[in-house]
Amino acid sequence: MFGLFGRNEKPKFPFATATVTDRGFVRRANEDSFLDRPDDGFFCVSDGMGGGDGGALASRWICDAFAGVMDAERGSAYEIKQFALVREIQRVNDRIRAYAKENGYRMMGATVALLLVDHADPVRALACYAGDSRIYRLRTGGMKQLTRDHTVGNELGRALSENAAARAADLQSRHNPLTHILTRAIGTELRARPDLAEIDIKRGDRFLLCSDGVHDMLENDEIAALLKAAPDPNAAIARLSAAVRNAGAADNFTMICVFA
Repeated sequence: MFGLFGRNEKPKFPFATATVTDRGFVRRANEDSFLDRPDDGFFCVSDGMGGGDGGALASRWICDAFAGVMDAERGSAYEIKQFALVREIQRVNDRIRAYAKENGYRMMGATVALLLVDHADPVRALACYAGDSRIYRLRTGGMKQLTRDHTVGNELGRALSENAAARAADLQSRHNPLTHILTRAIGTELRARPDLAEIDIKRGDRFLLCSDGVHDMLENDEIAALLKAAPDPNAAIARLSAAVRNAGAADNFTMICVFA
């Protein structure tokens, strides 16, 4: 599934976007969801966990909840939208936990990575995330990961001293099993614990929001090269999707590519 707004449309923000979500070659179902709303300056990827219909429901509820916030707060100030989104994360966290308890799920939840751009000042945005879905920004000079993975491997790696840099890199490698054990997600704890960060946006920036089905298959430098070489978001999504499939597509994968 790909999407790029038409030439006759007049988005509120100067963004071109494209999206894809795919089951991959191994999973029986796709538990990922996404929300791509360039007119609102809002983008979100959520990766469900829990098996059965639990993971798919959790990620869908998260995106539906955010869509409701964007509809209700369309004319509101940036700070009000921020507050409403964080409040909604806790509400959907409670909904997931209640459903899991009622239906006997041992584990049910979803990661989230979202980007909210300030309507009044579109050179700044809020990044909000929990789990291991990521947001990258490609800018002249290189690509930067704007999120940090909430995984056992990454947390241990960050805790190590500079003298153990090699061991830290091993712990944080996508090939280490510990990088697949989440320490945070929406719905898995009594209180949701997303990280919040304000980021800047410049003309020409390229953003990629993606689930771990992308970065588990591709190294960051591969992602950067494909993102940099693409002439538009549709081309970027097509090339990245092909690379993930060529690498085995061992998990669901979802991407939103945003060109500023």
